Amino acid sequence: MNTVTQSQATGSWWWLLRHELRLAWRGIGGKRIWFTIVFGGLIWAAMHYAAWALLHRANPAQGDYPLLALIIAGGMFWLLLSILLSQTMAHSVSALFDRGDLDLLLSSPLTPRAVFTVRGLGIAVSACLLPAFLLLPMAHIGPFVGWPGLFAIYPVVMVMGLISAAAGMLLTMSLVRWLGARRAKTAAQVLGAFIGAAFFLLAQSQNLLPRETRQALLNWGRQQAEEGGWFAADSLLWWPARAVFGDVLPLFVVTLAGIGGFWLVVNITYQRFILGSQESLAGGRTPVSASIGPVTFRSGLSQLVILKEWRMILRDPNVISQTLLQILYLIPAMFLGFRAATGILLVPVLVMIVAMLAGNLAWLMVAAEDAPELVGTAPVSLARIRWLKAATAVLPILALLLPLFLWWLLRDPYAAFALYFCCTGGALSAALCQVWNPRQGKRSDLKRRYKESRLVNLLELLGSFGWAGMAACMNGHWAWAPIALAGIAAGPGSAWLLGREARREGALA
Repeated sequence: MNTVTQSQATGSWWWLLRHELRLAWRGIGGKRIWFTIVFGGLIWAAMHYAAWALLHRANPAQGDYPLLALIIAGGMFWLLLSILLSQTMAHSVSALFDRGDLDLLLSSPLTPRAVFTVRGLGIAVSACLLPAFLLLPMAHIGPFVGWPGLFAIYPVVMVMGLISAAAGMLLTMSLVRWLGARRAKTAAQVLGAFIGAAFFLLAQSQNLLPRETRQALLNWGRQQAEEGGWFAADSLLWWPARAVFGDVLPLFVVTLAGIGGFWLVVNITYQRFILGSQESLAGGRTPVSASIGPVTFRSGLSQLVILKEWRMILRDPNVISQTLLQILYLIPAMFLGFRAATGILLVPVLVMIVAMLAGNLAWLMVAAEDAPELVGTAPVSLARIRWLKAATAVLPILALLLPLFLWWLLRDPYAAFALYFCCTGGALSAALCQVWNPRQGKRSDLKRRYKESRLVNLLELLGSFGWAGMAACMNGHWAWAPIALAGIAAGPGSAWLLGREARREGALA
C-alpha cells in the first residue's frame, strides 16, 4: 500500500517518538557508534557469562527467596533508580531549555500534551538503557538455570524508566513553577548532582559517625530485619525485588505504579510545561532597571581574569552540576581524613579527585574559552593569560584542602606535607597539560572532553597517576618512586613537547 497510516505519518506523535529515539541513539556513540556497539557487545557477552556463573548454583523454590537476595536485588533497584532520576532531571532540563525546538513543536498540529508525552517517553527510553544493559543478562540466563521468574526483569526495567522519567519531569516542572525557568535550570542541575551522589554520600556517612552510633544503627537494622520490620522479607520495600524474581502480585503493582505514575505526571504537569517552555524561549529574564548606577571597571589583569572565569562558570548550570558532583565526592574523603588516626593512606585518593577537578576546570578556562579570538588579540601576553587561568583553576581547590591540612599539621605533620605537596603537584600537572597543549573545545562538551582530545587527557591522567603514586611512595613504598617520577615527568613533559604547534597557533590568533 502506498498510503501511510495516520499513526506513522510525518508529524504524528509516533513519528515524533521515533525522532526522539533516533536522537537518543545518536547520543550513545555519535560518530563511533559501531565501536560502541562492538565493545559494548563484548562486555554484554561477558556479563551473560557472569550471570550464568552467579545463578546456576542457586535455585530456590518459587516465592521462597533468602532475605539477602531480596536486599541485594532491592538495593540495586533503588540505587539504579536514584542514578536514573539524576539522569532524567538532566534530560528534562535539556528537553525544556537546551534543545531549542520547542517553539517549532508547540506550533505544530500536535497537541501540547502529545508533545510533552512523547518527550517524556523519549526520556524514559533513554533512562532504560543503563538498567537494561546491567540486568537483562540475568533475564536471558534465568530460564535456563531454573530461574524462569527473572524474565520479569523486562517489565521492571520498563517501569524503572517510566518512574524515573515521571519523577524527573515532576521535579523539574516543580522547580520551574517555584523558581521560574531561568533559575530552575541551575537548580535542577544542582539537585540532579546531589541525587546522583546520594547513595555514595549515604554509604560514606556511616564512616563519619562515632562507633557507638554505628553500633546502634547496626542493632536497629537487625531488629528491623525481623518479621514485621521495615527490612523484613515481607516488607513493601522489597516488592520491586520480588517483582524482579517474578512474583505476580508485586510485579503487577510495580508495573501499574510505573505506568500510572507516568500518566498522572503527564496530565498534571503538561500545562506547566507549556508555560515553562514559553518562559524559556523568552529567555526567562526580568526587565533590568535603568537606574543601575555607574559602571565601574576593575584594574589589574589577575583580578579581571579570575573574576571573569568564575563568573562564566557560575553562569553555566551544566558546569556547576558536574564540578559540584566531583566536590561532593571530595567532601566525604576529607571528613574521613578528620577522623583518621593517620591521614597518609587517604592522600592518593585525594590526589586523584583534586587532579581530576583541576583538569576539568583548567580545560573549561583554557580550551573552552568562549571568545578565543578576543583573548588572542588582547594587548597582553597569551601565555600569561593562560597561566592566570591555570592558577584560577588550581587555587580554589587547594583552598578547599586547607582545613584538612591545618588539622593534620597539628597531629601528623608528615601526612599534612604529603597532602599538600602531592595534591598541589597533581592539580598543577593536570592544569599544565591544558596550558601547554591547548585544544579548542566547547563548554557543553565537558562530559566528552576525554573523547574529543584523547592524547592530552591521557597525558593528564598519566601525570595524576604519577602524583598519586608519589603519595603512596611517601607512605613507605619508596621502591616504586622511579615509576611515580616517570609518570610525573612524562605527563606534562609530553604535553609541552607535543603542544608546541598548538601554542604557536594560539599565539598567532
